[in-house]
Amino acid sequence: MIAWAEREKLTFTILRPTLIYDPGHDKNISVIASFIRRFSFFPVLGTACGRRQPIHAQDVASCCVAALTSKAAMNKCYNISGKEIISYREMVNRIFAALHKRPRIVTFPLWLFRLALLFLRVLPPFRKWSVAMAQRMNQDLVFSHDDARRDLGFEPRPFQLTEEDLTRQ
Repeated sequence: MIAWAEREKLTFTILRPTLIYDPGHDKNISVIASFIRRFSFFPVLGTACGRRQPIHAQDVASCCVAALTSKAAMNKCYNISGKEIISYREMVNRIFAALHKRPRIVTFPLWLFRLALLFLRVLPPFRKWSVAMAQRMNQDLVFSHDDARRDLGFEPRPFQLTEEDLTRQ
């Protein structure tokens, strides 16, 4: 992409967001909340200790606007991430808390998760679930947004949810 833009003599700014959420509209937090509402528990693979920096869609949009108006952003790439670094398990716990439910996280071994997916995938909400998606629960997906802070004044919000955030749309 960068080579193409340079070859065409175009200016560019590339923003690389981490896990984007917009309660009720995303395919991340909203899917977890929906599962918890339906089954009152959430399955994880292993310790679910992979670190995350959830970023609100409004923070992504604000950063896009800042990039459009910043000369410093021309021909640069930026990681944009949420303010907090939390584990996948903590992220799920916060969703339970926002739903006013006692956290019930059930840990599954990989082989059992694969077997469960065979059955879950017949249900429309779970058709796109995969083993790779579950394995990512234990991978760190953390990226510094210091460059975006410096050049774009980027200041993301912490990952705080309310029950209203998770109300079905």
